Amino acid sequence: MESDILGKATDIKDWLVNLRRDFHRHPEQSFKEYRTSKIIAQNLINMGIKVDHIGETGIVGILEGNSKGNVIALRADIDALSVTEKTGLPFSSENIGYMHACGHDFHTSMLLGAAKLLSERKNELKGTVKFLFQPAEELAEGAKQMVQGGALENPDVDYIFGMHVWSDIPVNKVSLQEGPIMASADTWKLKVLGKSCHGSSSWEGVDSLVCSSAIVQGIQTIISRINDVRSPVVINIGTIRGGERFNITPGTTEMEGMNRTFNVNIRNKIPKWMERIIKNTCSAYGCDYKFDYNFKCSVTDNEPKYTRSAIESIKKFMGEDGIINIDRIMGSEDFSEYLGKIPGSLMLLGGRNEEKGCNHSHHSNYFNVDEDALPIGTAAYTQVAIDFLS
Repeated sequence: MESDILGKATDIKDWLVNLRRDFHRHPEQSFKEYRTSKIIAQNLINMGIKVDHIGETGIVGILEGNSKGNVIALRADIDALSVTEKTGLPFSSENIGYMHACGHDFHTSMLLGAAKLLSERKNELKGTVKFLFQPAEELAEGAKQMVQGGALENPDVDYIFGMHVWSDIPVNKVSLQEGPIMASADTWKLKVLGKSCHGSSSWEGVDSLVCSSAIVQGIQTIISRINDVRSPVVINIGTIRGGERFNITPGTTEMEGMNRTFNVNIRNKIPKWMERIIKNTCSAYGCDYKFDYNFKCSVTDNEPKYTRSAIESIKKFMGEDGIINIDRIMGSEDFSEYLGKIPGSLMLLGGRNEEKGCNHSHHSNYFNVDEDALPIGTAAYTQVAIDFLS
């Protein structure tokens, strides 16, 4: 059984490619993946897999084996990004302004492929497989909805396995490793409140933009002077908007950003560090402020024991050389929401091939992945499930 999984996945490559290209042609925004969800559900039903719905677009497929046993969940995210595609591919996005620029079309297709292969050997499975097709990963809200909607219950899941295609890893390679692999991600918004006046007499107002500029500079000292540099932190100020007109002193300035780290204690300290700088800077410049901080994604931390078992499963068809280690990634994944509840592993699937032009970063207008990765990802989902239930 073990050695033929990649062969079986390769046998359905054309079907996987057609699925992927259809999903790619019709990307949908987070929590509005109606067409995608409908296609997923119909495919699962055709395979004889029970389908439950969570929210408007979340799908849980349940495949019961020939006896009671362990329960494994396999997860794929299904939403696209608000990016205008410029790849020129014959199956480019027909939904202008949206694009599968992060590989979720791959994830969805590969998990359907695994559902197909596993449903065909249903009578050999000892336990249950749950297929989680999750909306809104790009908002870091979909996994939370799936958990709250009971995706890990009835039956209770013992282990969850997911994957993300990765543009920095060459095709025919994967990365699966223990411990923290992706950072936490928290968002924040700041409104600095001054007093507008005519630009010719700035002393009659309170310039919120000058104050905000000082805050921007001050916040950067968290990285260089406050945080322990042995635990990396990213504080990104993504937008800043202030003022109404060229000859008016700005009364209100707003900014927003996202912070990332691997250290739980530091994660909890960052908003306190930020607010101390914000409060004191505003006091010095005569401004008030409103600061909102939102803890979004935890660290994606692969549970060691189960991850080691999954590595052995992948080696059965990838070999020792097919699995590589990479540096931790400061990007984030709401797969961490599941890991806060049960043990799990997130694998990174190589999709880079410069000869085919598959060498652009995630979220790029030109993002594309080598479709030779489709059978590998499908086989990984399938082999890990078979071995876990054994």
